[in-house]
Amino acid sequence: MLASVALVLTIASSPAPGASLPAPVDVTLPHPREATRLKRQWGVDVIGVRETAAGYMLEFRYSVIDPKKAAPLFVRQTKPVLIDEATGAQLQVPTPPKTGALRNSNPPLARHTYWMFFANPGRSLKRGQRVSVVIGDFRAEHVVIR
Repeated sequence: MLASVALVLTIASSPAPGASLPAPVDVTLPHPREATRLKRQWGVDVIGVRETAAGYMLEFRYSVIDPKKAAPLFVRQTKPVLIDEATGAQLQVPTPPKTGALRNSNPPLARHTYWMFFANPGRSLKRGQRVSVVIGDFRAEHVVIR
């Protein structure tokens, strides 16, 4: 019984004869040098920016490697901004009265993934556009929206 399951998985994962391989995935993260700089200087690994809420919000995700270096990103008084690199338009993190700012502001923990949402009124920014995320002195540039 197990041998037949393994055989089915092997066949299912092989491409069909004559089928073309899928196109390479677009790079949506910062350049490797930029990613290394962010890890060394800020203790974070940028996961990316993606559309959410039918495109009316953009979600920035990052993983904390070094909580001490990443601490400035979690200061509540610091207002994050997402900048459209083509136009210079700036998007803010919404702050609904009942929930507060749509971002993490508790002390960071190593190996945890954190997020923040940016309002995208009129769905002005779309997949494929390049943006920069600025949080105080932190700046993640040339991130492509997925």
